[in-house]
Amino acid sequence: MASNVFYRIILCSGVIFCSATLVAAQDSCAYRQDIAYVRQSEAWLHSENASGLQHVAASNISSAGIYFVKNNGEYVNYHQSDNSYEMGALTESFFRINPRIVFYGKVHYSNFTGQNMGGSTFINPYYNAFDIVEFSDTTRGAKNLERYHLVGAVSARLVKGLSLGGKLDYTAANYAKYKDLRHTNTFFDLTATAGLSYRIGSVAEVGAGYYYRRSIEGITFAVYGNTDRQYTSLINFGMFYGRTELFSTSASVGYTNSSGMLPVVNTFNGWSVQANLKPAKHWSFFNEFAYKTRKGYYGTRSTTSPVYVEHEGTYRTYTGALSFKKRHTLQLHVEREQLDNFENIFEQSNSATGGRHEIVYYGNNKVLDRKTRRLRAAYTAQLGAAGGYPAWTLHAAGGSLLRQQTVSLYPFYRMQEVRYYEGALLAGRNIARRRSIYSLTLGVSYGSGRGTEKYDGTYVAVPESQRPPKSSDANLKREYEYLTAAHVGGNVGLQYAFPLRYAKHGYVRADGALTGVPDGYFKSQQYATATLTVGCNF
Repeated sequence: MASNVFYRIILCSGVIFCSATLVAAQDSCAYRQDIAYVRQSEAWLHSENASGLQHVAASNISSAGIYFVKNNGEYVNYHQSDNSYEMGALTESFFRINPRIVFYGKVHYSNFTGQNMGGSTFINPYYNAFDIVEFSDTTRGAKNLERYHLVGAVSARLVKGLSLGGKLDYTAANYAKYKDLRHTNTFFDLTATAGLSYRIGSVAEVGAGYYYRRSIEGITFAVYGNTDRQYTSLINFGMFYGRTELFSTSASVGYTNSSGMLPVVNTFNGWSVQANLKPAKHWSFFNEFAYKTRKGYYGTRSTTSPVYVEHEGTYRTYTGALSFKKRHTLQLHVEREQLDNFENIFEQSNSATGGRHEIVYYGNNKVLDRKTRRLRAAYTAQLGAAGGYPAWTLHAAGGSLLRQQTVSLYPFYRMQEVRYYEGALLAGRNIARRRSIYSLTLGVSYGSGRGTEKYDGTYVAVPESQRPPKSSDANLKREYEYLTAAHVGGNVGLQYAFPLRYAKHGYVRADGALTGVPDGYFKSQQYATATLTVGCNF
């Protein structure tokens, strides 16, 4: 397994750096603009509307690199690893063919391996409307996630002031656990957007776009070790509240049955509008409003295999960016999400045709009502820009999250409210010495939260003999404390950039971050990350 990972990393790296050699100019003294610096200076490049690629000023800006990340520490969420590493290769580019047409492309390969992992069986437990959680902490083991991410976008100016754009964003991933109860996940995620923009003289530019996304995460459960042992999963409808299910190799119906792959399907549709205003010389004020609907299900839509749950939701977002001379930027992002999940009521028919039982549905029950509010604000100053690099970068950011949810398994219910706040400060300095550039970044962060871990109740009077739904209180407490515990972090980054013969310049960068919890549930626990990156801009 490890040899295959290194082979793929080396192969991707070879492709990336060969591409750099072929397209880079033969200038060993000039430094290319940093692609992150270019993206930060233009709000349109963060938009869902790809027609904004017209705002890329340079003819071409590209970056390529390989990286290695090592993580260690006990301050982790219920589904995370306290000992993991990741390797990857990444390349991306803005490329202007002519004054009318601009392309953007990105290729990213990553391979993650984590030890002592349990909790959720999904790649991202916060993406879906429900979760499948390992009920026992003794089944934690190693997991591996291999991901391929491809992005392609194009913008074309049709006539004076009018531009059209389109973008495809595709991710494929494989996820596996190497200890019983084992699961193997295959993940496919495709996002397609189309949009246009129109410039109204020199005072404004407006745009509109369409958004479509569809993802499928298929899960297969299996046992390869001790088949005499019982493996229990919690069907978690929210806040680790639901029902337990025993895995059986002979079961044909169930959230964790072994009859084949069970998919979680999500489909999004939406639209967005943009307005970029020029209130005064050197000033710009970018605004984007987006609205999306979401529908999905878990199971297989057939007469012999059930759909277990179906969900629906809405997203409303606003993104604003006020910029002065493209060096001072104030950003604001507001997001509101509503997600509801319904569990279907069904049974297998007693009569069989050709030895196959049919699924009969009797309706559904609403099991989850979740509301999420997110707010993020940031200020960035890039000062003394020369040769594509700012001499100083100053960044201040803050954010908050409010999550309110209710799980109903009649006549019982559970409610939770979580409020989370965070803030960060970062300063970066680039120093040019002869033909090299030395960079240093220092940052600090703080986060905390509060709320109600759980409130259990009943809609009607319940006899003492009636048992409430199952709960994984250990996972519930760990997640709540992880989200609300007061924690302090610090990070440092060092980079050395140097000219190359065939690329504009190469760089070696080392980053380190440490987060600690001084008190509470995670008292004196820490989480450390070390990253090494080697790459080039061309």
